Parts: sequence; structure tokens; C-alpha cells
Amino acid sequence: MRLFIASGFPEPFIERVNEIQVFAKARLERGVKWVEPRNIHLTYAFLGSWPEDRSPAIKRSLEAAAGVFKKPEVTLDGLGAFPSLDKPRVLWLGLKEKAPGTLNELALKIYEALLAEGFILEHRFSAHLTIGRVKSGVDPSALEEIRRKAAGTDARCLLTSVDLMESLLSSSGPEYKILASRELL
Repeated sequence: MRLFIASGFPEPFIERVNEIQVFAKARLERGVKWVEPRNIHLTYAFLGSWPEDRSPAIKRSLEAAAGVFKKPEVTLDGLGAFPSLDKPRVLWLGLKEKAPGTLNELALKIYEALLAEGFILEHRFSAHLTIGRVKSGVDPSALEEIRRKAAGTDARCLLTSVDLMESLLSSSGPEYKILASRELL
């Protein structure tokens, strides 16, 4: 099982993200594999492949970590890229919290709870939504247009839960399935 812990977003928020993707697709017609809107999520921890019998430990970690957090309010915070906009491999939209540090604290609690259950993971968290993966060179002027569009897009929401997700790979792309969910306070 390929597993990760993430939060999903309400439909109106995803619609705003999709508006930016549609705008971007019109300017970057080739060279980018776009993430399907239904697959947009905020990843706190990527666990990788684990046998199914480890699911209870992961669910305990989720419960322990997320059970004390209030629903954070987030807004879109512009376009970015890994490793950089000058040499993009992954295009993403940033998230800004109404209460700064909440998402980092939640991600850290999840990491610590997983560590307590015997999972060894790399702890690197950056509050972002991957919207596309760059396969070949992209036009810098098009990226600048997309950056301006993203900066001018107002989208906000409350994150209501933290979910244990399974990634099912197929020839048509990944499908994500929620295995467990913990509502935030």
C-alpha cells in the first residue's frame, strides 16, 4: 500500500485552483503533466509503501496528532516551483494560514506520532498544492503570467480533517482513496 497523510479541500476552493490550472494550461500547452483537480491535496507526510497490517499504527498516529488541532483557515498564496521558478520541475500553489505556524505544527505532530509508532520518515513540510509536473522546458514569460494570475486569485477555506490516503497507480494516473479520517476541532 502506498500511503500518505493529507488534507483535502472543499469544492469551491478546488474550483479556484482549477481556474489557475486552466489559465496555466492555455499558456503552457506542452511539457507539463497537470494534477487532476480531484487529486489536489495538502500532504503532511508521505509514508511510501507499507504492508496493510501497519494501517492500525498509522491510524493511531493520525488520531493522536490531529485530534488536538482546530480547523486551520488557509488562503492561496501564489505560484511557486521546486526547485525554483527558474528551473521548475514541480509547479505548486502556496498556502498561507490565518494563524501562522499551525500547518507546520500539525505536520510536526504527525511526524512525531508516526515516529513513536516506529515509522522512520524524512520530515520536510512545505504548505503547498502540487498542480503540475514539468516534463520539458517551459516559457519563463508564461510562468510570470501564471504567477500574476495566482497572486490575484482569492481563495480561502477551512481544512476540516486529516486523512490517511492510499495512492492507487493506474495507466490513467493516480487515484486516491481515504482509508481513515480524523476531523479537526
